[in-house]
Amino acid sequence: MKAVLPMTLVVLAIAKVGLVMGQDPAPSPTTPARQRVIPGQEVLKKWVGQWDATVESTGRDGKLVTSPAKSTSRLAFGDRWLISEFEGTLFGAPFTGQEVLGYDPVAKRFLLNWIDSIATSFATGEGIFDPKTNTMIWTVSSRDDSTGKLTTWHQVDIWKDADHHDWSIRATKDGKEQIQMTIRYRRRASQGSN
Repeated sequence: MKAVLPMTLVVLAIAKVGLVMGQDPAPSPTTPARQRVIPGQEVLKKWVGQWDATVESTGRDGKLVTSPAKSTSRLAFGDRWLISEFEGTLFGAPFTGQEVLGYDPVAKRFLLNWIDSIATSFATGEGIFDPKTNTMIWTVSSRDDSTGKLTTWHQVDIWKDADHHDWSIRATKDGKEQIQMTIRYRRRASQGSN
């Protein structure tokens, strides 16, 4: 009889473990960070892919100037960071840049770091995504190379649909926020498998 009792306990324990393992529990604070899903990851996935773009800016003569550009974005490091490579022209010269976006679950804000082929310092910022308007709004700061002073601006990214979004940089001048540049992105059509 003594041998039956321990075997019964083992069978009950295995059954209980099987029930618990069949559930999909919410991650606990002790779940390794690499296994947790961060809410911002779903938003970052919107940018993944290859994009063709049109840059619209105002030239020194006050006229609208447009130029083609392209961007490639991918998730990296456990899908926690979005890395984008940008190629285009600025004032007739080649221009390249790299952006890293992420989400800070403690601050509940998106994070941005940007470097490019012209500036000599990082641009960094924080942003929020409004799912009702499908808009990301950033407050970004960097050192102005011409003055050496810190300057701050807004970047606004409005999603028209899954394959089109308009990004703009906005600075305040004479108490009014003005759009300085707009980049209209369209997802590159699939070329099929290679």
